This record gives sequence, structure tokens and C-alpha cells, in this order.
Amino acid sequence: MDKVLFLKSFLRSPLQVASVIPSSRFLVNHIVRHINEIGPVTAAELGAGTGVLTRALVRNCPSIKSLVVFENEENLKHHLRNEFRQVPVYADAFTLSEVLQEQNTGQLDCIISALPVSWFSKEQNEQLIEMIYSCLKPGGYFIMFQFSLQMRKYLRAVFDDIIIKYVPLNFLPAFVYYCRKT
Repeated sequence: MDKVLFLKSFLRSPLQVASVIPSSRFLVNHIVRHINEIGPVTAAELGAGTGVLTRALVRNCPSIKSLVVFENEENLKHHLRNEFRQVPVYADAFTLSEVLQEQNTGQLDCIISALPVSWFSKEQNEQLIEMIYSCLKPGGYFIMFQFSLQMRKYLRAVFDDIIIKYVPLNFLPAFVYYCRKT
């Protein structure tokens, strides 16, 4: 079901959906392991797709008490709202700051992103990273997975503490950026 919905969404909106299939269990488990090591209480997921990672966060990350999810593609957003009724789902990841104010959440412990930033302009990427940095608590983590290393320069301009891990067992193989706000 997730794969069919994801493929249909990709075919309908290829610039909003970065891949033809959802993230692999290998990629999801890699991220979940790291999240369980840092133990965030508040988190946001940007670009949730069909909710493969969302499901793992809800089921396998007991430290997360507050999760907010963003997905811009209409069919995927509707799917997420139906499957995760306890999790607020919003459309535009660029409204993260406003959503946190609206929910009286304050800064987050962790932000995870699968946004298709390779399609974003330089200005959008800079705006996104600055917004994410401002929404993180000191010591908070930004975790982003991509299919290239193009985001290094944007992330290094803002974050001092960055580790990049390669996850080959995904379609396409992914780079996971673990960035800590110092």
C-alpha cells in the first residue's frame, strides 16, 4: 500500500516527492537507532511521505512525547492524517516556526528531514537551514537524509558538529546528516 501510494504521488508531483518508493527499513532503522541514543522529547518530521519513518518514531522511540509532521503532497498528507490521528500533520515545512508558536511548544530536541532539497533554490535551502537551527534547542539534533552530498555546504555554514553516514541499502543509497546545535 505505501509503495503504491508513494509511486502515484511521485508521478503526480515529482518535484514534491523525492523518490519513487518510501525509505527502506535499513534507512529507517539507522535513523531510529540514532534517535533512541539521543532520546529527544520533542521532535518534528519534515517530508513524511507515506509515514514509514513516522510509524517507526511513534512505535519505537519511547522518549518522543511530542511529534509534529509536515507533508506538502496532498494525497500523502491525507494518508498521514488518517493513519496517525494522534500526530498533528501540516503541509508546509517552512511554517515550522509558526506551528511551534501556535502549539506553544518552544524549541525542539530533534528535527528530521526528508525534504527534496535538491529541487530547492539556494535561497530556499539557506532559509530552511536557518529556520531549522532557530527551532532547535541548544544540544538539539537535525537529522537529514538525502541522495547526495550537496547539503554539506549549507549545513557546515550553520552547524559546527556534523557527522555524515552512508546507508547503501536504500533506493537510492542515502547519506544521513547528523547535525548537533552547539
